[in-house]
Amino acid sequence: MTIPTVFSRSGHIAVALVALTTLFLAGCDRPDYESPIVNQDGPVIDIAKLPDIEQTTTEMIDLIERVRLEVVRLVPASEPWEWNREQTGTGCEQNGQKGVRRYLRSLESKHSFDDAEWAIVFPAVKRLAAEAGLTDIAAPQNEPGNHDMRFSSDDGRTLMFGSRVASLITGDIACRAREGEGA
Repeated sequence: MTIPTVFSRSGHIAVALVALTTLFLAGCDRPDYESPIVNQDGPVIDIAKLPDIEQTTTEMIDLIERVRLEVVRLVPASEPWEWNREQTGTGCEQNGQKGVRRYLRSLESKHSFDDAEWAIVFPAVKRLAAEAGLTDIAAPQNEPGNHDMRFSSDDGRTLMFGSRVASLITGDIACRAREGEGA
């Protein structure tokens, strides 16, 4: 005798993706970014001397796409990756200059990297992040079957790459001048 289930396999996957996205993006595991731009104790960067929010967003979305392409090349089973969540932003101010902080859309895969696959993709993602100037690495979660890596730069850009029940690539940008007001 079988017991009927409430969720189909796709329903379980959808619930898992929502849970993973919530963990990565909704707060319990994502403290406020403490970059030199927003951390008054660190060196202060003039946001007018940085690329504006639109240029930085374009660069970060390009990085996210390059990470996806490389990860799929190395682990084809991770395909497909789908865009999820809308890009959001909030106003910010740095030394009297008004700007925008942006949370980017996320790419999600239903594939969870096993430890052997993680050992293959992590160095490639680390290399791509470093090529884009994101050389500081934090690992809020980094244990077998549960990885959450943050690659950040001194100018407040962060790339997030993680895998648990599903996998995620996303990013955020600390305070930047509005379009046309940056370097």
